[in-house]
Amino acid sequence: MHRQLLFLTLWFVLLCIPIAGCRSKNSRHSVPQGVTYVYHLKGIVRSLPVPMQGPPSMMIKMQAIPNWTGITGQITPMAAMTMPCQLAKTVSPADLAVGDKIAFTYKVNWVQDRMLITRLKKLPPTTVIHFNLAPGRP
Repeated sequence: MHRQLLFLTLWFVLLCIPIAGCRSKNSRHSVPQGVTYVYHLKGIVRSLPVPMQGPPSMMIKMQAIPNWTGITGQITPMAAMTMPCQLAKTVSPADLAVGDKIAFTYKVNWVQDRMLITRLKKLPPTTVIHFNLAPGRP
């Protein structure tokens, strides 16, 4: 009886170890853990954060990102688009208005499910921003 219990316990442990080793909360991601992709972009402010409504985010018409690294780790160009972007706690849009041109640093970490603007700078109104994948064309 003792021998059977020991055998069953050992069998169960050996069966569960590979399964447990393969599963993690991040198993859907194939990018290396801890990798943060950093993009230096330009865009136009389309809306500002609404105070007291969740984490501060703003809508930005952002330029295309030719070297976008997706959740699978593959580099796939991302077309220009308008999307909400969450602001890091250290970033303030206080001096911005809708329509302002901006330069910003956008950090993406798929494992941590985090996409944040970590730096934000207002640009002169005369700044030209290209919204297509081929730089140099309007």
